[in-house]
Amino acid sequence: MSSQLPGNVSTEPPSLRYSTGIKMTATILHTVIIILALVGNFLVIYVLNKKPETRGRLTSFMYVNLAVADLLVTVLVMPLSMQSILMDGRWFDGGFGLFLAKLIMFLFFVALTASIFSLTVIAFDVFFHIVRPLQTFPRFRNKKTLIPIVWISSMCLMTPWLVIVKVKDSRIEYQFTQFGELQASLRGVYLYLVVTIYVFPLVTVCILYGHVCQKLRSHTLPGVAINNRATHRVIATKRQVIRMSITLAVAFALCWLPAHVYHVILAIDVEIHQSLPRYVMLVCYWCGHANSAVNPWLLVYFKKRFRAVFRKMITYPLSRMSFTSKANGSVRRPVSKRIVPATEVYQFTSTL
Repeated sequence: MSSQLPGNVSTEPPSLRYSTGIKMTATILHTVIIILALVGNFLVIYVLNKKPETRGRLTSFMYVNLAVADLLVTVLVMPLSMQSILMDGRWFDGGFGLFLAKLIMFLFFVALTASIFSLTVIAFDVFFHIVRPLQTFPRFRNKKTLIPIVWISSMCLMTPWLVIVKVKDSRIEYQFTQFGELQASLRGVYLYLVVTIYVFPLVTVCILYGHVCQKLRSHTLPGVAINNRATHRVIATKRQVIRMSITLAVAFALCWLPAHVYHVILAIDVEIHQSLPRYVMLVCYWCGHANSAVNPWLLVYFKKRFRAVFRKMITYPLSRMSFTSKANGSVRRPVSKRIVPATEVYQFTSTL
């Protein structure tokens, strides 16, 4: 998200300047999470697309969906945040600048909404798989239906940002006063954000995983025999998937908690924001952006397949370099010419 205040045109001073220390720190931190997010999310998409046994699973498709949303944040939003900090909030004027600002901010909130909706769908899938295994719900668990629903609903819910975002005097501004009085508009928009893409989905996820954990504690997984090695492997696999899914939801909640707390502050009183140091808002949004880098590496941590591919990505180029250096070294060695006696040649050829 842009580092400028998501408030109103009158609340952002035109003489905004960030110190050199803040600029250097922000550049380093954003560069780190951009690299981690690009490598991790491309790795997740590559492995899941190359793994035939996971292509028919809804949860695997939701992991890919989550990676795509994280890549949108990485490619579009994080560079915008860096640009806003390094250029002291300046932006492009004209129709193209307005179009680009609206597009980036809209896609940011769409990707954020699609991320939490994907985690919610994963929670529902795990719930039906563990707690209600006999109820298949084919329409609900159809990936060809769910993925478009996730993205279309995210776009519909975030359309207000296409109206709010403006560009004036080479700066991106958020004009909430077109909806009414400033504080009332801020309260409506940011409480809508907090409830829609944070509180309500996370409460739903907590309820679903609560039922799942209660089912696992009862040791009555349906359709599975007892005292069997295969049974223990199935149970262990299911527990690992559940732990991974819960960890992703917890990571989302923790990473975006500071930003949504800041949204609540803006909804309560914009003057509280004006009294806080500028870096507080930057840190809050950086924590949210970092979630795009945390998600794929959590999958790598929990999945042996991801770890094996990642190790291969690192070791294969090194082994190729080692092989090339050895080959070059062998080429440079002078070939010694030895005159072979005729009897030796005769004896060699005769054994063939």
